[in-house]
Amino acid sequence: MLPTSLFRVLVIAVALSTVTLGLVADEAVDESTVRRWVVRLDGNRKAERDEAKKELLKLGPAALKWLPEPESLGSRATMEAIRDVRAKLERQKAEESVNAALLTTGGSQSVGETLFRLKKETGNVVVVDDLPKELLSKPIELPDRPTFWDVIEATSQQHKMSWSFGGSPARLRMFPMSAAANYESPRAVLATTQSKAFRIALKSIRERSIVGENSGPLLRLELDVMSEPRLRPLFLKCSVADVAVSGVRMATKDKPVAAGWLPFSPDAKLELTFGQGHRQMSVPLDFRRPEGEWSSLTVSGKLHIETAAGEEPLQFPPGAEARNVSRRRGGVTVKVLRWESVGGKDNGLEVTSLVTYDTGGPAFESHRSWMLFNVAGLVRAGMMPTEKPVSGTAMGDVNLLKPTHIDSDVQPDGSIAVTYRFEKLPLPASEYGFRYVAPTLILDVPLEFELRDVALRSGR
Repeated sequence: MLPTSLFRVLVIAVALSTVTLGLVADEAVDESTVRRWVVRLDGNRKAERDEAKKELLKLGPAALKWLPEPESLGSRATMEAIRDVRAKLERQKAEESVNAALLTTGGSQSVGETLFRLKKETGNVVVVDDLPKELLSKPIELPDRPTFWDVIEATSQQHKMSWSFGGSPARLRMFPMSAAANYESPRAVLATTQSKAFRIALKSIRERSIVGENSGPLLRLELDVMSEPRLRPLFLKCSVADVAVSGVRMATKDKPVAAGWLPFSPDAKLELTFGQGHRQMSVPLDFRRPEGEWSSLTVSGKLHIETAAGEEPLQFPPGAEARNVSRRRGGVTVKVLRWESVGGKDNGLEVTSLVTYDTGGPAFESHRSWMLFNVAGLVRAGMMPTEKPVSGTAMGDVNLLKPTHIDSDVQPDGSIAVTYRFEKLPLPASEYGFRYVAPTLILDVPLEFELRDVALRSGR
């Protein structure tokens, strides 16, 4: 059995390219292969340049860490080609990142061993401080190729546990479930399903009266939507017309008959924000219950979740050389405006960066809060983002020296100037480079779901 200390904080880290089958593994994409095709992007013949671009795209998102900055290339045509390759690979990576994270195999293992495997095979953070050593040694049965949510559901159901979200970066905390906390537990639902990296559950069904109308009662259905901790859901959109509810009438002689229920407000459209750091959302839906006795109902439809995806590190030159240097990934551009030593003998440093996202309009306004909380810090000059951090994902990089203070200032053009203050650096400031880690694309993620045959109490 593995030591309990290994399980106290499980930083689940895996390259997102391993989540979806068919992608090239990081180990299969070495720097020399990428550099060779990059050189051929500047070839004399168009056929050679087209082939190089095609081969770089075939390498998949694992090639991103080896692509040079466009500004470091002499030819304008090569710069544009690299930008195009990077943009396509970043979008591919972002789109793949919203798929469910999988374990390579299932079967029977201890809770501790299973959570230790999650450390290597998904992109999430799970904290188990509240789980006793005896529980970590107990067995757990998993299906073949279980998803992240399969593991969480199986662990919690087989050993009476629950979970909640918290922290930054976001993490899922598991703990033993008491009888008093049973009602509020994510486990206390009527039915669950999964869609991509999201868990969708029917949490409750409650009868409501229609004031001023005599057309029968309403049933309020409360959907509970959760994302894997590694993602950043921003807000949820739901057209009531995209959700269907059908009930099954109780029968005495004939077979039960299914019939559709009408929504109370068929033209309604919901837009709900997850809020800073949240990974869970409650969605209320009202449907008219026809007269009669109903034994069960089925809820199906589609939701849309705006999700910040495609986590990428933006690395800057060491020391004061970072001043006025810009880096762009996906839809975000970061420019270092200021690099200044402060504090005298305390060896402090202030770095001011200008952050600009392509997204504009009302949607951008809702993104400002989370944008300020993107991960940024200092790394040793020799440790570039091409090296895998100890903990795996860029957001959880333990090699990153985090700032002690952060101040922000919204600019007239909508960009944000963020000043990071570092105190008592262990090494001279010139020994560090600035690194900014952020989701680079904002995706509209459609989630199709179906929750079948949910039992109803008589008369409801």
